Amino acid sequence: MNNLHPLLSLIIGGLLAVVLHLLLGRAQKSWLQKLDSVSSDDGAPPDNSLRKLYVEWGAKGLRTFIWLVFFIFALQLIPTLQNDLRAAQDEFKKFLTRMSDWLLGSGLSAVVVMIVTIFLMRFASALIKTTFAVYEKRIATQSGEHLKRRAQTLSTIFSGLAQATIFFIGLMVALQQGGLNITPILASAGLLGLAIGFGAQSLIKDIFAGVMILFEEQYSVGDTIKIGEVSGTVEALTLRATRVRGGDGALTIFPNGNIATVANLSKEWMRVVLDYELDYSADVDLAMKIMSEVAAQLQAERPTEFLEDPVMQGLEKVANGNLTLRLIFKTLPSKHAEIGRELRRRVKIAFDAAGIKGAAKPDR
Repeated sequence: MNNLHPLLSLIIGGLLAVVLHLLLGRAQKSWLQKLDSVSSDDGAPPDNSLRKLYVEWGAKGLRTFIWLVFFIFALQLIPTLQNDLRAAQDEFKKFLTRMSDWLLGSGLSAVVVMIVTIFLMRFASALIKTTFAVYEKRIATQSGEHLKRRAQTLSTIFSGLAQATIFFIGLMVALQQGGLNITPILASAGLLGLAIGFGAQSLIKDIFAGVMILFEEQYSVGDTIKIGEVSGTVEALTLRATRVRGGDGALTIFPNGNIATVANLSKEWMRVVLDYELDYSADVDLAMKIMSEVAAQLQAERPTEFLEDPVMQGLEKVANGNLTLRLIFKTLPSKHAEIGRELRRRVKIAFDAAGIKGAAKPDR
């Protein structure tokens, strides 16, 4: 190790001592286990306490010898190490001198620019969040929970974009003030952005579509929607994708850029259309009266879920020897299916009691 740097020699010697120390520990443990596994002729374990003591003393003695050798080796390197430490101290002083000269010169401008950049980032974030907070309070009177969620999402998006833009501009100005030519950096950033734009066109399309979904309030988390042949509840909505949980529990993920048409089944109101087929010989007026009374009774029991009074439109169709009566009304979006099922059940019971034969058709 004479040709090596003194500090490097010291590190290598220390690592070697540690390795030998650990190897002796493993050897000691192995020897003790072998002594415990040895048995006498009669099957009884022998008294190996004295042998175990010799093993422990021998291992400790060897460890002591290893570290004593390392200590003597380290003492021989101290004079050289002292010279290296003095040289390192001089280099550190020169570095501090250069740093102070740089800070008092162009570096001060760069530091000021970074401080201003951090302040502007925080100010822009606070301003955007405050603006959307005021907007949330204004729409709270409209009981728009989905509007509040949309405002929170947009607040996060705009805050992040503003901070990223301010940080990039501030960093470029700080580097320029620090004496660095930023022209190659800007050119590289432009080429990188162009490459990312070509390589991630679908991702950019998804993000843009996600922003438009939020801006236009097409749907929100918790809404029941239908995309293509898939119907379900929106479980998560991000800028990139929409997650829809179907009635059977299946989770379908739609990239926002691939959503061409969506039906929102939770938007403001839904209409229950109850078509009931009767036998041609049935009493139409009595059947219409029973359907209206049953619907009115259900509305009286659940007034907050009905948005308008049930309207009996009358005889909708005569075909194949059957009569079709239609009754319609508006309900809250989340109660549409439940109220429709309950109404059909009650109408069936009432028709059976009145002796009217008929079968209900699904809502449409």
